[in-house]
Amino acid sequence: MNNKTPTDLFLSRLAKTGRRSLRSQLSVTAQLLEWPNEDVENLPFHQLNYAQIEAIKRQRLDDNKSARTINLMLFALKSIVKTGFLMGLVEDMQWRQVQAINRLSVNPSNRGKALVPASVNQLIDHCYQDKRLIGIRDTCMLALLLSTGLRRFELSHLTVDDIQLNDHLVIVKSGKGKKSRQQPLPLWTEQYISLWLEARQLDTGYLFNPVWVNFIKTDKRLSCAAIYQVVKARTLAATGIDISPHDLRRTYITELLNQKVDLSTASKLAGHANITTTQIYDKRNESVMRDAISLLDYKTPQPGST
Repeated sequence: MNNKTPTDLFLSRLAKTGRRSLRSQLSVTAQLLEWPNEDVENLPFHQLNYAQIEAIKRQRLDDNKSARTINLMLFALKSIVKTGFLMGLVEDMQWRQVQAINRLSVNPSNRGKALVPASVNQLIDHCYQDKRLIGIRDTCMLALLLSTGLRRFELSHLTVDDIQLNDHLVIVKSGKGKKSRQQPLPLWTEQYISLWLEARQLDTGYLFNPVWVNFIKTDKRLSCAAIYQVVKARTLAATGIDISPHDLRRTYITELLNQKVDLSTASKLAGHANITTTQIYDKRNESVMRDAISLLDYKTPQPGST
């Protein structure tokens, strides 16, 4: 018999990283509601109605919280109410009213960075010069992040079997929202993958592992925290720029758009469920708009041509 609450059931369906951020939002919401300080999984968020959630939304606005933060909270609360409805614990009218609550409009973020192609080449070349096992591993990791836009947890959970070089694909089984997808691989990345697979030798297990001096711990996967530290250290050493793994994802999406890949295709390649999300990652500057407008020509008669 399933004794999960709607909150517990909703959170259990999320990836670990997503669960952590939404639990944090729910904890803040519980404080605003002056609910008992206990595990959020046991709290009755599914009982909240339209007026209560709108009041929480207004309170967060008054606290000068960003639209993205508030929308994340709304997503969690609306999803929990929906889960309660599907479990037979919420009336139809309450569910419909809650689903009618509007998200806040989000402007493109000024946060984060995107590397220019010259810096990408500098980073890969600098890391490639490190011929140790850890250097071969890190070069492969950076190449994969920059050529696929994978998220940290997606990279961390890749296995050797997920790499299909003959088909030029990476199979992402643990994507956001627990969705799987096939991620195309550009040819330039495959040489770095092949070098790491050759150095790793074992053709099973997690793709990226901890390296101790000259020993690869093939029975363990490299954690998300370790990937973060590798990216920060390698990019700072190579380029002098403080970059996070998510900035490499921004680099990937921005470069796709720079190379005239349409927004819909870029969104699919990034593993986004919504094109609006992809737009947030676009770090192109105003020169792109100037270049675009220079191409606008209706072939109208020029002054003095008649």
